[in-house]
Amino acid sequence: MSLPILILAAGKSRRFGSADKRFAALPHGGVLVNALVRRSRKAGLDVSVVIDAGDDVSARIDAPCILSANASLGMGHSIADGLAHLRVSSSALGVLILPVDLPLLRIESLLAVAKNLRSDNIVMPVYAGRRGHPVGFGRRFWPQLCELRGDVGAKSVLTSQAKFVEEVAVGDKGIYQDADTPAQMAELLLSLKPRLRPE
Repeated sequence: MSLPILILAAGKSRRFGSADKRFAALPHGGVLVNALVRRSRKAGLDVSVVIDAGDDVSARIDAPCILSANASLGMGHSIADGLAHLRVSSSALGVLILPVDLPLLRIESLLAVAKNLRSDNIVMPVYAGRRGHPVGFGRRFWPQLCELRGDVGAKSVLTSQAKFVEEVAVGDKGIYQDADTPAQMAELLLSLKPRLRPE
């Protein structure tokens, strides 16, 4: 059975202005959210994208979407709604969770997290001592994820379950390189464009 991955794409990012970060155009073609969908599928993952039920953009996304009724209240709610769906629809041993704002994330990093994930651990990729995404959560932790609230993501689970966290080294700055504005996105893509490969 393929491991599921939840791509969190329920927010528009106020700092990105009138543009929509999720649909930022990449220099090698396509848009950000769909590029991450393709990379996740190439890593053998079963992709779902979590979006705001009040901002249904599912027609523009190349993957099944989970509509989060509480997404406007923060990322924790998006994760909780996504996991509530998976607890019913999937019997997988774990799930990967990935924010949508990592345009340079490599397939190899997705594979590294998936390979090391078990039902009773949490896996975080690390580059040069810095943690990033996606984070893999064994099924043991799904009930806690379903209880998340607010806008701090899964930090409370990572803190309370720190002894179960395993780091996996990757050669990929893309696990943490994000962009909060269109200018930052353009600069990021320009500076690292040689590392991008066709989807």
